[in-house]
Amino acid sequence: MAVTKYLPAAIVVAIAAFIVWAFAATVLVRTPHMGLPLDDSYIYLTYAKQFGRAHPFTYFSGGGYSAGSTSVLWPMLLAPFWTLGARGHALVWVSYGMCALLFAGVGLGIYKIVRRVAGCGPIGAACGAMALAIGPFAFGALSGMEVAFAAALLVLTLWLLLDRDASAPPDWKLVAALAATSLSRPEATLVVGGVVMFGAIATWRAEGARSAARWLVALVPALLWLTANKLFAGHWFPNTGVVKSQFYLPGFDWTSWRTTTIAQLKATFHALFWEPGSPLVHPRLVTLVLVAGAARAIVWAVRANKPLVAIVAIGAPIALIAGVVATSGVGNGVTVTAYNFQNYRYVATALPLLFVLVGFALAPFVARKLPFAIAASCAAAAFLYTAWPELRANMRLFAQGAVDTNTQVVTLGHYIHDKLPGARVMLHDAGAIAYYGDGPVYDMLGLVTNDQAEVANNGPGSRFEFLEHMPPDERPAYFAYYPGWLGSMDFFGAPLVHTPLGPGFTTKPRLVGDGDMELLPAVWDHVGTGEAPLADHAGWAVVDTIDVADLASERAHHWTATLGHRRLGDPTARWSFVEREVLPSGLVIDGGRTIRADGAPAGESFELAVDPDKPVRLVLRTGGAPDVPYQDHVGRTTLDVDGVAIDVPAPIGQFVELAIDLPANTRRVTVQSAHSYRAFHWFALQRDGLQ
Repeated sequence: MAVTKYLPAAIVVAIAAFIVWAFAATVLVRTPHMGLPLDDSYIYLTYAKQFGRAHPFTYFSGGGYSAGSTSVLWPMLLAPFWTLGARGHALVWVSYGMCALLFAGVGLGIYKIVRRVAGCGPIGAACGAMALAIGPFAFGALSGMEVAFAAALLVLTLWLLLDRDASAPPDWKLVAALAATSLSRPEATLVVGGVVMFGAIATWRAEGARSAARWLVALVPALLWLTANKLFAGHWFPNTGVVKSQFYLPGFDWTSWRTTTIAQLKATFHALFWEPGSPLVHPRLVTLVLVAGAARAIVWAVRANKPLVAIVAIGAPIALIAGVVATSGVGNGVTVTAYNFQNYRYVATALPLLFVLVGFALAPFVARKLPFAIAASCAAAAFLYTAWPELRANMRLFAQGAVDTNTQVVTLGHYIHDKLPGARVMLHDAGAIAYYGDGPVYDMLGLVTNDQAEVANNGPGSRFEFLEHMPPDERPAYFAYYPGWLGSMDFFGAPLVHTPLGPGFTTKPRLVGDGDMELLPAVWDHVGTGEAPLADHAGWAVVDTIDVADLASERAHHWTATLGHRRLGDPTARWSFVEREVLPSGLVIDGGRTIRADGAPAGESFELAVDPDKPVRLVLRTGGAPDVPYQDHVGRTTLDVDGVAIDVPAPIGQFVELAIDLPANTRRVTVQSAHSYRAFHWFALQRDGLQ
């Protein structure tokens, strides 16, 4: 009897253990050291190391508050192991082991929930096993990210809701589970907010405001986290949201957001629940079963007076997926989208929750459960058999990712630690290099370095201008970079280390960013070459400068411009670029932008800090190469600068500077053009003397 009682759970655990072993074995066949397939996983290890050092919410010692941990709690769970001695590579195994336990816990949790609502252990085991067999979920859950952690907390929350009547206030276990879930992933906070809202309303109607307020306690930790980000990092969301969310990207507007979101939601749900190649293996069959399960969940919830169970079981996967699609600016709308980016990592948390609804659908209709148990077991066996090729492909992708991270970022981290201890390094993959290098880093993408995401998102020109104006004592000594990613090679010396990738062995696209990440000494010989007019303006002195693409200069002058509307997948290179020219006086490098006529006249507007009693000579630097990658082609046009017309020639491969004389008391300048044009600098000059 005891064997029969525990056999379904043992089957789920055995399947989880086999998958965990198979993923690790596939890695170790290809590389001598266990590795994690995503560099972001090492970001969590770095935060865990800092927590273990009693320097919480910092990314390196002395680095100050960093809002780069998307999951607040995940690195906290790893930190005690670092403190107890799991240093360096050992923490990789700890992370993998914890992910494995949580992965198995998700399967067991689904088993227990389905067994409870269906009254049948084999059906619960079938649903738990099928959830574990979804390749992208297994990949994400074991990757060292927070996927398994967030999924386990959502499953735990659903399990605890099974014991609550509709109007009952939450006990401390449910409050703790909800609070932890809200700190596990930003999208999970949406689910928690919905649960709290529905629960508080039901409790308020039945027992009054005091009891209803107990639900709100679950939101306090998330509010404290958001407030800390706002106070110390300048924005509510973690840095990941600022780097990748549509709301912070150049060219954002609500009209294009609404259009893009609706289109992407349709495409996402169609790809996940209907198209062949979906991670759900048999998407159309699974979808039909999910619809039936949702209907039966609603009927069950009404009869049992547990509406929150149905709300979470049906709404949580939808909210998690829709939250990713509606906020993420990742993707090009064709081959990579927010939902399938890096092997579905952003929506992987939602996938196992779908099998709770599968459990509702498979629940027996009559008292005789054996036929239903047999049918569910056969269906699960068939599902696992057909899911195996995709699961195996995900194992190879996991191993490929681990090999690639070991080859590139892990190698560079060890080199920096051994050969360049304490060196300040600027990078764009901030995980393993920082974790193993264990020194001060500056993340050019802004994932772990506050206030940097806007610069990175504005493109190569803005990155160049930012680096050009960095104070000397803050400049990095080295870059750890794919050289082409910066958009300008002028800050790079001869590479110290190359990390070329070997041939791939996965049938899926590799997750690594490029073929050779290099460690390059930083060279600062070319800064400031474009900070003055190229021609001599005798008798005139530069009194103010608007350095286009330099975000600090643009903000200081309240600069606005028509840069065009954002389209899903626009590269950062659309928003600025770098131009260089060798003149008799020497090399001149400048960042600039295309001022676009995107359905309306092109134009700029900015304020000048000048003497109001003197006339102003305004000098525009324009020109450059005829065609620039990702920039609109521009031709000859005419600018209207505060009523003064000026002809701008088409670019022919060199800088051109055009002067406009404006009257005294010129403060706010407005520029308009019927066609797109380029701008690098605006120089405001006034007479040296009293004239």
